[in-house]
Amino acid sequence: MYYKSMKFDLEHDWQGNMSTPRKNLGVKTKLNLFIILAFIWSFVGLIGHDPWAPQESNTISQIVSIIQESDFIVPKAASNDFIQNQPLYSLVASSSIKVFSPFLAHHDAARLTNLIWISITLLIIGMATRELWGLGFGRSAGLIFIASVGLILNVHTLTPEIATMPGYALSLYALSLYIRRPFRASFLLGAGLTILFMSGGFIPLLSILFTSLFLYVFKDWQNKRYLTFLALSLMLSFTFIFPWLILFRKFHLDEFILWYQQDIFSIKTNFLYNLEGISWFTWPALPLVSWVLIRNFKKILSEKKFILLLGFSFIYYALISFSPRQDQINLIPLLIPFSILAVGAIDNLNRGMSSSLNWLSVFIFSFFTLIIWIGWCVSLLSFPEGLYDRLYDASGNYDFNFSFFKFLVAFLITGYWVFSIITSKITNRSMVTNWAIGITMVWITFICLWGDAVNNRKSYKIVFEELKIHVTQSSSCIYSQNLTSSQIDMFHYYSKIKLIKSIDSALDCQLALISLKSGSETPSELKDWREIWTGKRIKDKNYFVLLGKN
Repeated sequence: MYYKSMKFDLEHDWQGNMSTPRKNLGVKTKLNLFIILAFIWSFVGLIGHDPWAPQESNTISQIVSIIQESDFIVPKAASNDFIQNQPLYSLVASSSIKVFSPFLAHHDAARLTNLIWISITLLIIGMATRELWGLGFGRSAGLIFIASVGLILNVHTLTPEIATMPGYALSLYALSLYIRRPFRASFLLGAGLTILFMSGGFIPLLSILFTSLFLYVFKDWQNKRYLTFLALSLMLSFTFIFPWLILFRKFHLDEFILWYQQDIFSIKTNFLYNLEGISWFTWPALPLVSWVLIRNFKKILSEKKFILLLGFSFIYYALISFSPRQDQINLIPLLIPFSILAVGAIDNLNRGMSSSLNWLSVFIFSFFTLIIWIGWCVSLLSFPEGLYDRLYDASGNYDFNFSFFKFLVAFLITGYWVFSIITSKITNRSMVTNWAIGITMVWITFICLWGDAVNNRKSYKIVFEELKIHVTQSSSCIYSQNLTSSQIDMFHYYSKIKLIKSIDSALDCQLALISLKSGSETPSELKDWREIWTGKRIKDKNYFVLLGKN
């Protein structure tokens, strides 16, 4: 009787702070469950659909250039005059294509490399969290990271920003590890800087370099050993970066000059745009970070975890706010320091806050899941007619077919979500887990029930493969006019032909591909050319015309 009473006292939440009772599940079991959840979260949605424009068009075209032209130094997308994205991500993706092309389409095989980048990122986030907060928090940081609202779509696309994630994680981990293991940390920072520059370019590299200089102001990093550590890290990273720059300049001098002279920063700032993005992109980490900072306000300038993570966050925010590229995918790196900082709230978040965040996740994910199921039922049953017509139009006139396997997967994952809501006891750690499970459930349900419809709307496969029939390999010289960058890149992927963007080019091309609005006339310089083919994606305002010289 005494034993039962003592056990109750230990596990009961007398302090009202929702702190998690001592483990009933083993650490290894929890780690295995986290790995399974992370794999499902990252794998579902990587394969089974065409490249989506405009998110994946530039990268898939760059990958084709590597495979087709064996250009490993400066592979360019068809729409670019010079390299826009450093080649590391595309090089790894093209290697994956070589391995998996007998079994998978090229774009699916390329996306599989995201598993590698995500796995490394989650591993390093766990190690950095342990270094800064101690044992027992790494898994929670990983759960907060995969629960991030802004990450779920971006992490399943072909984009070089995915490769920068382990670069940022390695760099932050190295800067935190420096105090205990400076020599080991120098190798990690050197690797991180190399990955950042070779996949993301100047701004990712500068964000870590400026953070390193910022840290020198504080006593933990203000010594000669730290300067030696930085010098060794830079030397290691330049060992890989300089050879690429030298080869780039030697073999592609004109493109090197254009690349070197490109504007990294802009007078027009994006501070408000990025701040608005952070307000939703970084959930559920944002309220947890806010809680941690409020409770530890006096320690912000004295503890290394706050100095490092907040310093990097503010520096990176400032850099992307001066970047000419306005895109919320730029916010992905902020999820790493936010996820690590957020674990500080795990064991001291009060009952009301924890319960509110938990029920907010239940409401949000249940609402979106309900919308997904209702939309699927309406599209499948063609009733009610008004709502069906809207969904049919939005999906590019996609006719839904019942797939028992996809329905079963969506039904089971939704059922598991409902079961977990009913049976789980609300604690700080279970709240974080519910966010991760919830967003995974919504994503899987969406892919199973609506993935084909979205693919029908965003893919160029049908129209460009139809066009490809009319373009022989001997006609690899084709002018283009009025096509967007993503259309040029997608045509390159499906036809393996790079369009000539200037009709005034000295090349004597016999074909021209133009894009026209309904009722528009053929450009005057192509008036005498004959029409060979015309076609368009359903619901697109413009249509394509293939012309041949008489």
